[in-house]
Amino acid sequence: METLFVYLIKVNAALVLFYLVYVVLLRKDTFIRLKRHYFLAAIVFSLAYPFFTVAQLGNLISFWQADKVVETRIVVGEPQMTVLLDEATDAKPVPIGKILFWTALAGTLVLSIRIVWQLASIFRIRLRGRKRLSEGIAFYRLSENIAPFSFFRWIFLNPGSHSEAELRQILAHEQTHVRQWHSIDIMLAEWLCAFFWWNPAAWLMRREIAINLEYLADNAVLCTGVSSREYQYHLLRLTYQETGFQMVNKFNVSQLKQRIMMMNRTKSPAAKLAKYLTILPMAILLITANSAYAQSTQPSEPTKYQDNSLQDKKPKKVGQSEEVFSMVDQPPQFNGGVEALFKFLSDNLVYPKAALEKGIQGHVIVNFIVGKDGSIDSVAVVKGIDPSLDKEALRVVSAMPKWIPGKHRGVAARVIYTLPIAFELGQTVVGTTMPLSVAISLQKQPVFPGGKSGYIKYLNETIKYPISEMEKNGQGIVSASYKIDENGNVYDEKIEEGASDALNDAVLSIIKKMPKWETGSNLLVEGKVTDSNAKPLQGASVVVKGSTTGTISDADGNFYLVVQESDNPSLSVSFVGMKSAIVDLTKITPKSVGYEVKLPIVFRLVGDNVEPLTGEIPKDAVVVTAYGMKK
Repeated sequence: METLFVYLIKVNAALVLFYLVYVVLLRKDTFIRLKRHYFLAAIVFSLAYPFFTVAQLGNLISFWQADKVVETRIVVGEPQMTVLLDEATDAKPVPIGKILFWTALAGTLVLSIRIVWQLASIFRIRLRGRKRLSEGIAFYRLSENIAPFSFFRWIFLNPGSHSEAELRQILAHEQTHVRQWHSIDIMLAEWLCAFFWWNPAAWLMRREIAINLEYLADNAVLCTGVSSREYQYHLLRLTYQETGFQMVNKFNVSQLKQRIMMMNRTKSPAAKLAKYLTILPMAILLITANSAYAQSTQPSEPTKYQDNSLQDKKPKKVGQSEEVFSMVDQPPQFNGGVEALFKFLSDNLVYPKAALEKGIQGHVIVNFIVGKDGSIDSVAVVKGIDPSLDKEALRVVSAMPKWIPGKHRGVAARVIYTLPIAFELGQTVVGTTMPLSVAISLQKQPVFPGGKSGYIKYLNETIKYPISEMEKNGQGIVSASYKIDENGNVYDEKIEEGASDALNDAVLSIIKKMPKWETGSNLLVEGKVTDSNAKPLQGASVVVKGSTTGTISDADGNFYLVVQESDNPSLSVSFVGMKSAIVDLTKITPKSVGYEVKLPIVFRLVGDNVEPLTGEIPKDAVVVTAYGMKK
């Protein structure tokens, strides 16, 4: 529907523009044949141009904005539980888009029925009328006192209501409509108003099209030698007659004064024909705007920045998620608590015979979503061991009864849960007192002035694509690093993997210009969880006591977490089947060594004459995009 709305906006904007140009520049001249072509071209072009784009024209606008295309974001670790808020909430927003769509459709339907009804009425008149000839011109005789009119190849009139001289003028007038196929213009204008009835320009353009066709027919009558004064008196005598149809070529119309003025108007000089050339820059302008819009909405790689000293520990997404949060006000609970959950799993899990015979054992890590009503869905294995063990874990987790749903900001929320299940030969372990070990180091995390948003703003405003590289279509990936000492000073900036000298210098320049970092109150916690045999434990839960902030260990047992030093934090580290450990962070002295930051930047050009950038793009890179200038 969004695509349809965009199309309608483009078409109607073009119609308004063409009508305004007509009113300002063209309405008062006497080039009536050229006006007809102007209207037809304006309508056809307005309907068609949204489907056409020219990359070179779009690049003109995009190039001027090339230094503003960099967008950045910072990604840090995710907690064990992730809140998934649906788009629908208790207070449903009014669907304005749908209301507008159905209103527009209803108006179009009504006007379409009106057009069909008028067509049917014309056919009924055609069936009632008797075909006659007058001076070699065929027409359908009417008995009603209806003003003469024509529709495509048919002419309708009541010869008994007109003198012989008037009849010749009427036939000459209507024959012009028939010969020049003026009904095509009328039908096009009618359907234009039906589909775009909310646009005043469509109705105004229809009126101008109709009166201009009458100018053409009047001119044809006068060219036969009929006296202008006599013909105008004839029109005045017919003003009281109406056809009742809007979409026919009528001998008399309500704009009679305009027709008489046009007959008496002095011919416009040929020099004024140049005004009609304005349609060309208008068409180019509209196609350029459409091309630039098409380029701006093309999907591209998201541009982001991540401090590589904090690795992305985002858990695998399960099911459909909408908006992801790192904290939940009230986490979901199994009825009866954790012990009841362990008991349910212990009572229901069965060691698969196939895995038992093969001597297979290990941990199966399962993700699932606790819904707003507490139901369990989107169950999936994050890390499996053997198909039989994976299937058993999925079966039991899927069979869990409803939980007490979690809440976020007072609203029921969907929450992702991670549950490791340890299968050991001879037993299925869900909760025992096996020991686990936690090794932790702390480091004070410096803060860029203004925090994360300040860092992102600095990168956006500072990173520029070197003009010299754009001119020769130079591209590349530059991986840089720098350190921050305990006083916040940036030092030891270097290129670890570079591209051209210009691109390398551009990256080093923004690092050297970087302001002094501030001493923050955050602690970077880096740790590793192992079992009694020093084997890494994946999926161990690490939670800051007294809060819902936390994370889980990766495949190597490592985890990374940022906590507030002022909160005197302690960590609770647990793993299903093992005894939990409590770590008091206040008893660990933070390191005072330099803080290293990785900064990969990708310089990439787009355009018709640019070869695509090759090579693997770093996951956490800042992507700087510009348009190639080489001819």
